[in-house]
Amino acid sequence: MSAGDPFRRREAADPRVPAAVPASSGPPPPSPDHAAAPRLYGPGARRDVPGLYARLRALGPVAPVLLEGGVPAWFVSGVRELRQVMGRPEWFSRDHRRWNLWDRVGPDHPVLEHMTVTVLFGEGGGRADAIGEALAAVEAIDLRDLALRAARERIDVLAEAGGADLVADYARHVPARVFTRLCGLANDPPPAADLFAAAGTGPGAVPARRRLHARLTELVLDRRRLPRADPPSRLAAHRTRADPEEIALDLLLMLVHGQGTTADWIANALRLALAGDGPAAALAAGRTTVPEFLEDTLWRDTPARNTVGRWAVQDCDLGGRRIRRGDLLVLGLAAAGCDAPRTARERPRIFFGHGERGCPHPAPRVAATIAATAVEAALENLPDLRAVPPGPDRRPSPWAGGPDRLPAAFAPRPR
Repeated sequence: MSAGDPFRRREAADPRVPAAVPASSGPPPPSPDHAAAPRLYGPGARRDVPGLYARLRALGPVAPVLLEGGVPAWFVSGVRELRQVMGRPEWFSRDHRRWNLWDRVGPDHPVLEHMTVTVLFGEGGGRADAIGEALAAVEAIDLRDLALRAARERIDVLAEAGGADLVADYARHVPARVFTRLCGLANDPPPAADLFAAAGTGPGAVPARRRLHARLTELVLDRRRLPRADPPSRLAAHRTRADPEEIALDLLLMLVHGQGTTADWIANALRLALAGDGPAAALAAGRTTVPEFLEDTLWRDTPARNTVGRWAVQDCDLGGRRIRRGDLLVLGLAAAGCDAPRTARERPRIFFGHGERGCPHPAPRVAATIAATAVEAALENLPDLRAVPPGPDRRPSPWAGGPDRLPAAFAPRPR
C-alpha cells in the first residue's frame, strides 16, 4: 500500500501504552532463534505454502519466522497456544503500538499490508464493539433472504451459459451484494470492480479504497442528518463523537474485509464440493449439512490463512519459546487446521478469533449465513455442477486462502 490509503493510518504513540523498549535503547537484538528462521514471504513461500506450514509446525507450536524485509516474528500454530494468545489480552495485545520494532519499520513497510484490522481496532475494542452492535440488529431471516436474492440473481445470469468461473462470476458477487446493502449503498451501488480491487493488494487497491471511503463518508453525513434502520445509522448513533471519516473507515473495513473473506470461504467450499472426495460425497449423500460442510472447509482451507497479529505485553513463555515484551505474533490459522482436533467448540474460537478482542460477535454469523446460502443455492440451482480442466487456480500466498479461479460446467437452462 502507499500514501493516501485509507487503511494506512498509523496512530501516534499513546502515553497510556508503555513502550516495549525504552526509546533510548533502540530495537532489541534479534533472537538467536531467528537466525535461520523460515521466511513467510518470497517466491519460495508462495510456491509451496503447505510445505512452509509443515516446516514451521516441525519447529513446534510456536516457531520463529521472518516477515517481509527479514522482520522477526513468532508463528503460532498450536491450537492450545492460539487460544492462549487470543483469549488473554492482558498478555497478548492487539495494540500495534506495543511493537518493539516500530523504529525499524517505516510507514510503507510491506509488513503493514497484513495489519489492517489490528491497526484499525487496536486495543480499546470500542470500534469493533460498535460494528458488532450495528450488525447484531440485522435479523437472521432478513440476512438469509438478502443473500438468497443475491445468489439467485447471479445464478439467473449464469444459468443459460452452461459454464462459469465460480470465483469471478459467483463467489465474489454474492457477498459483495449483501455487504453493499448492509453498508447502506444498495440504492447506488459502487462498481463491483472497485469492491473486488479494494479487497486485494494490486495497483488498483488504493484508488478503489479511496473512492469507496469518500462514498461512505458522504453516506455517514447523510445518516447523521436523516437516520434510517440500517447498520450505518446505528454505527453513527453509537459513535457520536467520531469524525465521519473514521466511521466511514469502519464501514469500509466491513465492506472490503467482509466481502473478501466471505467470497474466499464460498470459493473454497465450492472447490471442495466439486472435488468429489469424502466431505463432498457426504454432502451429496445428505450425511452432512451445508453449514457443517462449511465448518469443515475452515479446517481444510481457511480463507484467512495467517493473521497479524498480537504483541506481547510482557516477557513470557509460550509453546516452549521465550517471548519478549513487544514481540509480534502471527496467528497461523491454516497451519493450525492441518491436524487440530476438529470439535464444534474449537472451530469458532480459532478461525473467527477467541476472547474479547476477537471478531465482532455477529461477524461469524453474518459470514456463515451468506456463505451457506450461496453454496446451497449453487448446488441446488446449477444442475450437474462439475469442475472442468484446468481446474482451480490457487492463489500463491501464505496469507489469503481462496482460489483466484474455479472453472465449472453445469446443465444450461433458459433464463
